[in-house]
Amino acid sequence: MAGSGRPRVRRARTRAARASVSRVRVRPLTDVDLAGCLDLFEAVAREGRWLATEPPIDRREVSARWRALVETGEGTLLLAEEDDGTGPLGLAAMVGRSSPELGMLVAEGHRRRGVGDALLDACVAWARGIGAREVVLHVFPHNTGAVALYRKHGFEERGVLRRAYPRRSGERWDAIRMVKPLQPPLG
Repeated sequence: MAGSGRPRVRRARTRAARASVSRVRVRPLTDVDLAGCLDLFEAVAREGRWLATEPPIDRREVSARWRALVETGEGTLLLAEEDDGTGPLGLAAMVGRSSPELGMLVAEGHRRRGVGDALLDACVAWARGIGAREVVLHVFPHNTGAVALYRKHGFEERGVLRRAYPRRSGERWDAIRMVKPLQPPLG
């Protein structure tokens, strides 16, 4: 439609993206999911831009760390999948209890389709359910899509960690510290 400022194609994509949100479900990770989630973690790590972890990953060490997180009650692992069980599409880890730290990843072909929204909603609900004060995360500044997603969900920038993440190349990457308060401030 002339003069509307938004072409039809964009509206169609927006409707499709909204429709895909309803097909995503988030649930706790189980042992049955472990191999697929490790594959997803490895694939996103191979992209070389989004995670602090660089390939190759030590699958035994990562799976032991994930199991310990859940078994000790120090956090949770959440899996996003299609409502028919196809997946994993994304994975989130919440580490800690009073101010849990969030780590999240979404499969390359499923970004900007509601998977991150569903994971964030589930993570915040988990944190509220355990009485956490806030949710904390670190995100690389070049990951502008993730920064926008976190802002949309109420995360606020609380500073930059300069050169905090060493890379195998010798570079050191900055990270933005973001926080979502869950309880009103005292006083």
